Amino acid sequence: MAKRILPALVVGLTVLVGACSGSGGDNTAPDGAPASEAGPKYTRFADFPGKALSTVEPGAPVGIQVKPVDVVWTPELAGKSAKPGEHYLAVYLAVTGELPDRGVKGARLDFLEAKVNLSKGTCNGYKNESADVCYLKASPATGLEKEVADNTWRTRTWLAGGITRTDIEAGDTVIGVVGFHLADDADIPGDMELCGPGKTEFYDDRKFPCVPIPKPEGARN
Repeated sequence: MAKRILPALVVGLTVLVGACSGSGGDNTAPDGAPASEAGPKYTRFADFPGKALSTVEPGAPVGIQVKPVDVVWTPELAGKSAKPGEHYLAVYLAVTGELPDRGVKGARLDFLEAKVNLSKGTCNGYKNESADVCYLKASPATGLEKEVADNTWRTRTWLAGGITRTDIEAGDTVIGVVGFHLADDADIPGDMELCGPGKTEFYDDRKFPCVPIPKPEGARN
């Protein structure tokens, strides 16, 4: 009797150990990826979709490249509240140095502008090229942070200063946000553009290079 029980016991233990240590769901993430590959994703600048704006702060020896990666209407941004009747157009940016083999000392975002075409309504702009085109200065503008995982920038605590500067190491991708305040009655029929000084034009914002700003999410009401 004992000789029959012992083999059966060994088989049962083998099955139990195999069930616990096999390559089943315990070693994979919920989406099917191996557990070792699960976790926050940090997209490199070149891998973000969309066009890059090459821009340089007037007087700076090396410029930056920026890409709008997320856009939303919001009544508050970086600790600041929009005035009654206005919302911020919050543009989250991926940023890297102009050249891949060197960093940027004291990079900042507050010299960027938005170009907005209006069909009606109030511009609240820094300058008006005409009755239906306005240029908006970035305000607020935050510093740049390296460890910002994909799709977490909206919930991150951003702070805006006067002139916030950040060093960018060679090849690094950092994230920041700029806001442009627009009146709620502004009707914007097409895409907006993010603009900044270029190598050949530092001061005339009508000649700045620009890239499209994607349609923002949210509502202004």
